[in-house]
Amino acid sequence: MVIGDKQTFAIECYHDPTTKNYKYIFGRICIFVSGIPLGDIHETTCILDVIKEHLLEINGRLESLNDKKLQQLSDRDLFNFLNKALYIDDDRTLEEVRDDAEKYFKYDFLTNAVESFDGTKSFMASDGANIRLMFTDTEGYFHSSHFPKDLFLRVTTSFIQWIKDEKLKAG
Repeated sequence: MVIGDKQTFAIECYHDPTTKNYKYIFGRICIFVSGIPLGDIHETTCILDVIKEHLLEINGRLESLNDKKLQQLSDRDLFNFLNKALYIDDDRTLEEVRDDAEKYFKYDFLTNAVESFDGTKSFMASDGANIRLMFTDTEGYFHSSHFPKDLFLRVTTSFIQWIKDEKLKAG
């Protein structure tokens, strides 16, 4: 199933009903941003409920992703800044690392969320009406795109509802 438009922003997802665990929905997932896949749709048995929870949390914090200082950075510079703040081991003190994590983790998108996103890093920011989504794919190539925040909310909300519907069907 594809929710949204792959050329702008979409979630492609499939439920694997052969899994006998009815507490969670297992399957495959990939996010498409401007036609570029973020994640590996061939990775099987991802717990899609984990993505649902991530997206619920992200949707709740979208308004906090609008930072004037960060808006001035190019997409690549913003990606590098957030990557350094959250994932690069450098000469910062433990307190500085904690402060950066507290301040900037809200910009993380789906890095390490489920197996489908292994080997990728992704961040998002907002300028109010639009989302800036920046990521490296499994080959390490950098990608970025800007698209309407209402599109992001529409697609993610539809995915969240799809997970709820799949749980009802699974019993």
